[in-house]
Amino acid sequence: MRMLPPSMRPLVDNLFSSYAYVGLMALITLFVVPIYVHTLGSAQWGSVALCVTIQGFLFSLDIAFGPLMLRDVARAAATANPQTIYARFLRLYATAAFSAFVIAQSVLLLFAQHRSAQGAPMSDDLFRAMCLALLQFLFQFANNAAIGYWNGLEKQRYANLRLAGFACAKHGVALLLLTQWHASATAYMLPFASISILEFILNHRRVRRDRDAITADKNAGKNVAEWRDIAAFGAAAALGFLTAQIDRGFLFIVLPTENYGLYFLISSLLLSLLSLQVPIYRAFVPRMIIATSPRRVAFSMLKISLLLLVLPSLLMAAFPDLVLRLWLHDPTLAAAAALPFRLLMLAMACTAIFSPCAALLLHYHRNRATALINAIILVAQVLVLTILTPRLGMLAGALAWFACGTIQLICAAWIWWRPSPGSN
Repeated sequence: MRMLPPSMRPLVDNLFSSYAYVGLMALITLFVVPIYVHTLGSAQWGSVALCVTIQGFLFSLDIAFGPLMLRDVARAAATANPQTIYARFLRLYATAAFSAFVIAQSVLLLFAQHRSAQGAPMSDDLFRAMCLALLQFLFQFANNAAIGYWNGLEKQRYANLRLAGFACAKHGVALLLLTQWHASATAYMLPFASISILEFILNHRRVRRDRDAITADKNAGKNVAEWRDIAAFGAAAALGFLTAQIDRGFLFIVLPTENYGLYFLISSLLLSLLSLQVPIYRAFVPRMIIATSPRRVAFSMLKISLLLLVLPSLLMAAFPDLVLRLWLHDPTLAAAAALPFRLLMLAMACTAIFSPCAALLLHYHRNRATALINAIILVAQVLVLTILTPRLGMLAGALAWFACGTIQLICAAWIWWRPSPGSN
């Protein structure tokens, strides 16, 4: 670290801390989750899995807010008061979280009443656990405002330390309750909900303490994304979310369970690799926003992506059978999934190459271009899935991702070739 130029040290520090946090979450999945499964049993763990799945769907709302907050906090930090940005996005996050909470809670109550009327009532434990899961979402989603604030200020090590500390506290208390009190879905969700409330309060108080150290600027609002910008980016982000999920949804309906299970397995590795783009994105976007040459920062981001994501993806694409044999310990499954896995890894490489270009589009407020690219990808994926799935099975899902990557690669070449765009 000492041999690096001073300007690079915060960047490397942020990348390292973000990947360390990702590694911590992976370790929890590998070592702690099996304890949950063993302690709860298959039925109770199924209830927990349902709660976590619903949370995952609700948390996907952040794709519409997170990149905008990262951009606007970074810009305000250089020209105005980032507290103004935090206050506005906190209202946005809180409003979205409360609206989703009310809707989801209403749906849950109606579903529970429907089950009772059908003579198959939902268990009290599952109902309480789902209520706690929604309560956790309410405060955890609002907490993203504080995390986005620190990420935008390039204080990602601080943000990751707080995330890691609270995550360990949640899992630690959950293990204690399950082993020493009562093994139930409610006992699992209770510490996650209660500590999320504490996390939101403490993080909010910590951000507010920065206010005294920053001088307010009457022009601070000029660089804040307006509601029209938020809505436009949100629509583009929603299309992007669909492009990442449509293969699973379609193949789940069409394929036999056994074939879908194998595709779900190998596509999970793709989605895990895609999540590794997030630390790079968060580390470079704040710098890109305030840079005199955003393309130079984007090119640096591309070089890091080539090293950390593209090269490993291409290596796995070159030897898919070997990778799957080592991972699955089943030569038959490895042989069946080798070609789809190769296409998925090639798509991953293309997506990683496109990521710096997506950051440039965010910087220049090119929401229409982002939406158009995602719409073209979505149409191409729908065509590939509907035409090829009856003949090719799960290979069609991999081809849909390959079509996505190919379009992104073409768009990346177009963005690099054309002059710097202006704002919409």
